[in-house]
Amino acid sequence: MPVTINKFLKNKGYCSVNLIFLKTKHYLIKAKVNGINGEFILDSGASNSCVCNTKENKFKLETKKSKISASSATSEMLNTNISKKNFVVISKWEGLIDLVTFDMSHINNAFNKKEIQSVDGIIGADVLKKSKAILDYKSNKLYLKL
Repeated sequence: MPVTINKFLKNKGYCSVNLIFLKTKHYLIKAKVNGINGEFILDSGASNSCVCNTKENKFKLETKKSKISASSATSEMLNTNISKKNFVVISKWEGLIDLVTFDMSHINNAFNKKEIQSVDGIIGADVLKKSKAILDYKSNKLYLKL
């Protein structure tokens, strides 16, 4: 009997995370930041994981003004904050992650126009690299090394 990718990766110490494929062709991922549940976009092109600045209190983020300027395909956001060493949990994976916060209203407004619920932030390449992530597009699963 052939070994599935799921079984193979679990035997290699990975956990799987179910992703929700949105009609905008983004993946939605559920994660906890500092013990608080949230919904995030998975974005391998985002160098840093981010949280909407209106959610800083929700996730108990202690922020300081940042010199990092965030940019997206549509605009550049100059007003960013940084929150160091936040406890992030995705499925069974956990790690300490620095989070950039900025105004994500343009992203959430675009989602709302397509009748998609607003998101709290973005899980970016920093988490994907740290977790040695593998994305299985066929099954809409993300695998993270424990």
